[in-house]
Amino acid sequence: MNILSMLLAIMAGIFTTIEASINSQLGKYLTPSVATLHSLITGMTFILIMNLLRGNLSRYTKIVTVSPVWWIGGLFGASIIYLSARSIPALGISNTVILILAGQLVSSMVVDVFFLQALINVKKMFGMVLFLVGAIMFLQEK
Repeated sequence: MNILSMLLAIMAGIFTTIEASINSQLGKYLTPSVATLHSLITGMTFILIMNLLRGNLSRYTKIVTVSPVWWIGGLFGASIIYLSARSIPALGISNTVILILAGQLVSSMVVDVFFLQALINVKKMFGMVLFLVGAIMFLQEK
């Protein structure tokens, strides 16, 4: 596996935790929906500046050539931010993130198998079961 890609994925996980924590705190002072809107506007501004600096903004004109079904990713991103901001005050960051990871692991395996026709071997299935058992143990209060 590519080490750089693995490090980037780990950074994405770290940033997910930091972002969820920040939005949860902001949601306490405002509302989770206002915190979500702020997060998305801030993110949009950041990536707009990055694309302007890198000269990539002109590529966005190709959006009209893509099937509209691929345009809805932002709805899921906004939902992730909002649902995290709502869950963290009640569950805590660690419990929320472990549940998010469990949801990601199970749903990604379903997508791999049923939509991408990927083969899942026994080792991967065993790893998923171990993770889910660990998640259940982690979530137990006592």
